[in-house]
Amino acid sequence: MFLSQLDIFQVRNLQTVRVCCHPQANIIYGANGSGKTSFLESIYMLGRGRSFRHRDLRVVVNNQAEELVVSGRLHRQPAGTQHQIGIRRTSIGQFEARLDGKSLQSAVQLVSELPLQLIDAHSFMLLEGGPLQRRQFIDWGVFHVEHGYTDVWRRFQKTLKQRNQLLRHGRIDSDLLDTWTAELAPLCEVITEFRRGYLDGLADHLSRAISAFDGLGEVSLEYYCGWDDSLSLDEVFSRDRVRDITTKTTNHGAHRADIKIKVDGRPAADHLSRGQVKLLVYALKLAQAGHYRDQSGDSCLFLLDDLPAELDYQHRGQVITYLNKLGCQYFITGVDRRDFEALVEAVPHAMFHMEHGVASAEQA
Repeated sequence: MFLSQLDIFQVRNLQTVRVCCHPQANIIYGANGSGKTSFLESIYMLGRGRSFRHRDLRVVVNNQAEELVVSGRLHRQPAGTQHQIGIRRTSIGQFEARLDGKSLQSAVQLVSELPLQLIDAHSFMLLEGGPLQRRQFIDWGVFHVEHGYTDVWRRFQKTLKQRNQLLRHGRIDSDLLDTWTAELAPLCEVITEFRRGYLDGLADHLSRAISAFDGLGEVSLEYYCGWDDSLSLDEVFSRDRVRDITTKTTNHGAHRADIKIKVDGRPAADHLSRGQVKLLVYALKLAQAGHYRDQSGDSCLFLLDDLPAELDYQHRGQVITYLNKLGCQYFITGVDRRDFEALVEAVPHAMFHMEHGVASAEQA
């Protein structure tokens, strides 16, 4: 899967940008504030329907415009099909997404059409942040390889919301609480089964990615399902009943899950250097891309923001080599053109110079 053309209109300081993208390597360089990260942000919005920099997309619209538009020509492999995908967001919050001229009902459909991975300065939170980041990591993978997961996940979220709303009421309807609990428990178990199966399938891909980099030991992923799994979930909810009512929330379940990421048997975030943490994050994301390729026969797209600032030269080369091996299209930003010249000189690529929100293609 790759984008052959990208059109960006009124995204921050990118007023009108049209570029022909290379199916493999795309380098975007320029001074700070020139629009490099906004370029990646535009692609991210095309695939996720939201920004990775700000929760309110209205502030992403150029302050002199009423709407932003991002569109692209998408090529899917191995089918060889082409599609036109686009999103529109207005300054008053209206959102629209289209595929081949037809409206999409939700951003979830965008995600399935344009699977992408982002690695930026905040990505180390996958290891050092809270469980939410790690749940998002695993759910990205399950969503893209298990077609039944989306429906289960939506039902789970709806049921959990209803149960929590009931718990927040001053007076609890006991029978209604039992009803929502009985519906929630099997959904938690199905989600747990999906997630554990995904991590089992990811293990070999992670080993391959780890072996491609220097400086990391033996990495393992241990899944915590969100409750004491020596007990049945019915037992857990029964024991939690008074606590849930007191705290007005559901204290155990799939929404409390986590992944314990260890290196040589120890928590990775506790003893790895910042550089090693970054490298491990790259390995985890690349492992996901490898697993996705094996399951779907297609590749996902990578957005790498300020790669030279995140990794030293040797490890940059290892990342790019692995991306090329996976057949992924990737977009990399950086300040200095010289940081990329040797890295991609033997790789077919496109190079763009960003200046004042304008992207100029250079001779490869």
